[in-house]
Order: sequence, then structure tokens, then C-alpha cells
Amino acid sequence: MRSPVYSPSSVAGRARTWRRRYSLDRDAGWLDPMLLRGERSVLNDHLTIVDDGPLPVDGPNTLFEVGDERVAGRELAGRDLNGVEWRVERIRVATDGTREDALRITTEIEDAGDIYVDKEPDDNPIGIGEIVTVWEDEHGQWDLALVRL
Repeated sequence: MRSPVYSPSSVAGRARTWRRRYSLDRDAGWLDPMLLRGERSVLNDHLTIVDDGPLPVDGPNTLFEVGDERVAGRELAGRDLNGVEWRVERIRVATDGTREDALRITTEIEDAGDIYVDKEPDDNPIGIGEIVTVWEDEHGQWDLALVRL
């Protein structure tokens, strides 16, 4: 039996507002083939949750809205999106797939303070896996969820 894979993923509406406010959901770097194939894990130095450096991104598993489709990044590598409306819907944070590594990232976030933690979330806004825990910035800039895949 395969062990569960854990990944923190960006979720919910307020994270969208934050990404849109700073145009990070339409940053051309998201379409870099190296990011979409997983050969690179940093979009840019400005995408961060804590001040310890850029947020490591799992480009192949980050979810995009392309037109009215929901598409994983790996499906966009090499796809021509000229003239097509697209944006990042959910950022998947890069981890080694273990619960411990996912929690390492979320521990850094909790240590930063001003964080609401829901260890028994009622719903799954991502639509994949099982939401284990949700972290929410009390300033309304982002939400993060630990997902068991």
C-alpha cells in the first residue's frame, strides 16, 4: 500500500485576492516550461509567506484556470496560451511528499504569528485529497491547507 502524500496547497478566496492584488496569479513566470515541468521551484523572490526566502512551488501540480478549465501546470508545458485567459487558481507548495516536510513549512508560518489554525476543517475547497488542517492569515492575505493525497 502506498503511503499518503502530504502537500500544503494554497486554498480559498482570500488567497486569490492577495495573488490578484499583486498580479502574481498572471505573472508570466508561471508559464516558464522549467517551472511547469518541475525543473525549477522558485517563481520569483516576491512570492513568499514568511521572510525566510521565496516560497518553493510545485509547478507541475499547481492548478490553473485556463478559460473555464481547471488545469494542472504539467499540462500547460508547451501549450500555446496566446490570446487565452489564464491565471493561477491554487499554488501547490513544493515538499518531499512527507507529512513532516509539509509541516516544516507550516511550522514556519505558525511561528510568524497572527495565524488562525483549523485542525478539523469542515469542507474541501480544493476538491482533491483530504484537507487535514487549514492555516489562515488573520490579515486576510492568504489561506494554506495541508492536503493528504
